[in-house]
Amino acid sequence: MAIRQISEEEFQNYNFEGYPTFVAKEKLWYSDDDANIIATILLDNFDKDYSYVILGKDEDDEYRVIDVKVSIEKVNDAVENVYSKINKISDTGKMEKNIYESTLFRPESLVIITDMDDAVKKYFKKYPEKLYEINPRKFEELIASIFKDFGFDVELTKATRDGGRDIIANIKNSVYSMIVYIECKRYAADNKVDVGIIRNVAGVHYLRKPSKSIIVTTSYFTKDAQEEAKLIENQLDLKDYNDIKIWLSDKY
Repeated sequence: MAIRQISEEEFQNYNFEGYPTFVAKEKLWYSDDDANIIATILLDNFDKDYSYVILGKDEDDEYRVIDVKVSIEKVNDAVENVYSKINKISDTGKMEKNIYESTLFRPESLVIITDMDDAVKKYFKKYPEKLYEINPRKFEELIASIFKDFGFDVELTKATRDGGRDIIANIKNSVYSMIVYIECKRYAADNKVDVGIIRNVAGVHYLRKPSKSIIVTTSYFTKDAQEEAKLIENQLDLKDYNDIKIWLSDKY
């Protein structure tokens, strides 16, 4: 169902959290039931300009304010703004639904996404807890894409290879060259990376001699793992769930 104009009475039948109207009066009301969005356009009693309030349905089935804009000169501009904003919010919701239903979350999927676009990364920025459900190979691709955005050239190693380097990332300029091995562990929050993984990655680092090795996990590291990593802290970095959230927050 597309956006439709509704009556004030119909608008009031929705279960929504109150919002301040100050010295403005509601004049027009809208709904997009497929997107679970309602909106109202208000006229300021003093300045005689317009504003709008858009509300979205929350998990408890109550509609709450998700967007507000004030000081719009003409009512037609306010209406156009509301339609544009609702459509954008609706499209974003559909995008997130499509992402969640994609091969990202299918354990049996062998398809490799070679270009993790910003929509996917913005999705995980908004819902970082979904990282626990992502296909492990897709998690490697996500981390590779993040490092690519940081300026690295990246290569995913074969899924069947031995541990120690899921991703080979390198950056090179006229001043210096750096090769980084990245080992990815898509673990549940309570399944911490143990000291055995640290020793395995350290062994590969010793044999292959990259500039740096990094272990990235959706979980955390045991105390023993952290202590072991300190023995070669200049060569090995540990990045956990909180670090991934920071990467996503800072970059997308």
